[in-house]
Amino acid sequence: MAAEIFHRKGYAATTLQDIAEAVGLLKGSLYYYIDTKEDLLYRISRTIHEGAEANLAAARAASEAPAERLRTLVEGHVMAFGERLSWIRVFYTEHNSLSPERRSEIMAARRSYERFVDEVIAAGQADGSFCPDLDRRIAASALLTTLNTVYQWYRPGSDAPIEVVAKTYSELLLNGLRCPVEHSHALGRRPDRRAGRPTG
Repeated sequence: MAAEIFHRKGYAATTLQDIAEAVGLLKGSLYYYIDTKEDLLYRISRTIHEGAEANLAAARAASEAPAERLRTLVEGHVMAFGERLSWIRVFYTEHNSLSPERRSEIMAARRSYERFVDEVIAAGQADGSFCPDLDRRIAASALLTTLNTVYQWYRPGSDAPIEVVAKTYSELLLNGLRCPVEHSHALGRRPDRRAGRPTG
């Protein structure tokens, strides 16, 4: 309920009175459950990232094949956006309202997610699943940015079912990491990941 109100009115404009009325409590009774409005924003943010941690664990366990691990991550990520759309919108538009300590905690969870994407792309480049000519940092950033903007356009009931969106995203993103058919790496050239220049 709080997420819906934050999304509709904006975090700054929402009062505890608004939330109390929405859940059918006196404002004083609401303090039994929370101390501040920020507590609700933090719970929303933590819930989202607990879901992300579960999705990360599922991707790690899915397969030894990097492409299948990444497919699991992508589809689970998009599905989560469809299931908690208001929560996701509130997090991405309002997370800067968290205290520095709480924001640091949330960002640490996000960095572990980003590291996994980087690692799985590297593994795919090593086993030939993904094109070794791609700059890994650019590829990971592009993939995560694409996933994290689903909330900006997706409208349940107007757009395709979220399952279709998830499958479409996984096909598009994985295909984008693969080598074009005309590529040849017979010369053994590989890009310098740090400098962005080919070595060999």
